Amino acid sequence: MARLKIRYTRDAVDDLDSIFDYIAEDNRKAAARLLERIENSILKLADKPRLGTVLPTNDLSLVKAGYRRIIVQPYIIFYRIAKDEIFIARILHSKQDWMNLLLENTYEDNS
Repeated sequence: MARLKIRYTRDAVDDLDSIFDYIAEDNRKAAARLLERIENSILKLADKPRLGTVLPTNDLSLVKAGYRRIIVQPYIIFYRIAKDEIFIARILHSKQDWMNLLLENTYEDNS
């Protein structure tokens, strides 16, 4: 399988900005390290897109949409695999109401 392109939704970019800003209030270096861990985990998906697990839910609309997740404690990275791209949908703290936040928007992937 060829290396897939990684694309971020606007929400995912906003999530990263919020994560950095929140942690940087107390420790800028820790915020940078966490973002680096998140980025490295996302980059692995380019070569191994099925690395993450399918989102466990009874909501068939999510299963059909093909959401998967990887965890970079304490954050969950939600993504979808398209034909030749991976769409990073959201990056949410595990204590957030991530199911509702994930369902707030529909992500176009042209697949």
